[in-house]
Amino acid sequence: MTKSVGIDLTLSAHWRADDGKKSPYLPEDALEFGWLGHLVPALERIPGYRARLLEEGELSQALTDVDVLLLPVPRGAADRELSAADLDRLRAFVESGGGVLLFGDSAQPGSAEAVGQVPLLPGTIIAERLVSGPRPVPDSHLLTYGLDVTAIPGHPATAGVSSVYVYQARALQGTGALLPLVVGAGEVLAAARGSGAGRIAAVGNGTMFSLPHLGRGSNTRFLVNLVRWLAGDEGDDASSAKAADDIAGCLRFRTRPFSSEPDLKRVSGPHLVDVSEHRPLFEAVAARPLPDPYGSQDAFLTEAELRFHELPRAVRQAVVRFTQQSNDYGALLVKGLPVDPLLPPTPADPRERVHTDRKLGELWLAAFASALGSIFAYRQEKQGLLFQNVSPTPHNAANLSSESSSMLLDFHTETAFHPYMPDYVMLHCLRPDHERVAKTIVSNVRMILPELSLRDRTTLFEPVFRTGVDYSFGSANGTRGNGPVLPVLYGSPYDPQMTVDLDLMVGLTPAADRALRAVQEAVNSTKRWVTLDHGDLLIVDNRRSVHGRSEFTARFDGQDRWLQRACVTRDLARSAEDRQTGGRVLTTSFAV
Repeated sequence: MTKSVGIDLTLSAHWRADDGKKSPYLPEDALEFGWLGHLVPALERIPGYRARLLEEGELSQALTDVDVLLLPVPRGAADRELSAADLDRLRAFVESGGGVLLFGDSAQPGSAEAVGQVPLLPGTIIAERLVSGPRPVPDSHLLTYGLDVTAIPGHPATAGVSSVYVYQARALQGTGALLPLVVGAGEVLAAARGSGAGRIAAVGNGTMFSLPHLGRGSNTRFLVNLVRWLAGDEGDDASSAKAADDIAGCLRFRTRPFSSEPDLKRVSGPHLVDVSEHRPLFEAVAARPLPDPYGSQDAFLTEAELRFHELPRAVRQAVVRFTQQSNDYGALLVKGLPVDPLLPPTPADPRERVHTDRKLGELWLAAFASALGSIFAYRQEKQGLLFQNVSPTPHNAANLSSESSSMLLDFHTETAFHPYMPDYVMLHCLRPDHERVAKTIVSNVRMILPELSLRDRTTLFEPVFRTGVDYSFGSANGTRGNGPVLPVLYGSPYDPQMTVDLDLMVGLTPAADRALRAVQEAVNSTKRWVTLDHGDLLIVDNRRSVHGRSEFTARFDGQDRWLQRACVTRDLARSAEDRQTGGRVLTTSFAV
């Protein structure tokens, strides 16, 4: 007999399954924050179960044809309280054999809305404070709100559950009449009880079942067990284990669609800034004499920063927004910047300092960099030049190098192995390739995540990947896995950052190998590209996007593709030990 699960999010301002729903607790670009739309296809992986989201006003009708109801705990002015009539219907539903899973959320500590009375469980509340524990050594003096906590054995809901991962969890207080299911840091985090012919379970915070966390620990198995127990369906551990494995290992979830157009120049949006309508102003900003960017570096950088403030407000606003929120592509393309009209030949040796008449390439790199952070360089890259030439050379045509041309430069985080990798990489085109076929390709973590299973996402947050040191930093060409061990994903679980180098990174476990292959497939299926033309400036968010470059034909005739590149950090002071006092060139060395 088919069991039916209803999920009612209509009372909650926090939880959502509707792309267009606005919430006072929803950061604009944290696409998965509060998202529970994935629970319908997830629960339908349980044999004999169907699930649906309830629309507003459906609760009273739905209680006549569902076996289990998932319901957030209303907790404040932004939520709609259950009416007295709805509470009576819920009590009758449970007493006659129905099951209800009640769950809280992660309202900010100290908020007047943080404490919630749990419906159907008189005297039970969701506590205000978040449950915390010590971080792993060496950060044991710090607390973390992400914890692996203990499942209490002996209850059907915890069968096969080793540990549960909770994030920003809240304790249940006043649980004397409830049977604890999950405990951590001395607090009850999930509990249950029978009521009449039915059953009730409560979870302090439903984030353990949200997208970033459902694949961690035994969270998926715990959810499957809970739903089956609430439905009075306690048998067949093997099918529960298989359903949990299918949910974690097979399902991918998309919170909203992305444009399928691969050419970034053909997609409108905040990633694209066309300065052609402001051309006279840009020409005026560029017309005045500039200090020498190589001989009077500090004076040049100061002047460039001041000139950025003379640019149109719309252009400056686009850059500021990018630094604050990034975007779906993790790249900002500024089209149509003025270029020196009389360019010298493309440098045969990218390490040389090429002096152009008006220094416009260096001006735009330095000006836009000043709004992003601080421009800097590495001693091993182009002899420490702040403004680096990227052009093809015959001897590196087939090496893993920015000087290559005949091979694909695969997706990578810039200097993924380095303790001070850039936050942004800037590429300014002075001259495109002859055939204009060289594509600069990008793939962003926000587009990659929906292509990954929950299990692989969990693995990618673990430090089980070893990257390699770049060829230009002294490593033999193509050597994999001779750099540091690190996770691929890090930061906010709802809008993570990413470090990956598909040419040089290896997984240290079978699960890590599998996850890395999944990333390779995901970046190739979500990749976007741009063919850079005269005056185009591409700014890549190096913490959220990987980038690469397609093959092209180099003629070595002085008219080959010529980009200028610069690296930017948001915190130059962090690398002070590895720079000469007051300098911008990092001298970090690597034992390879």
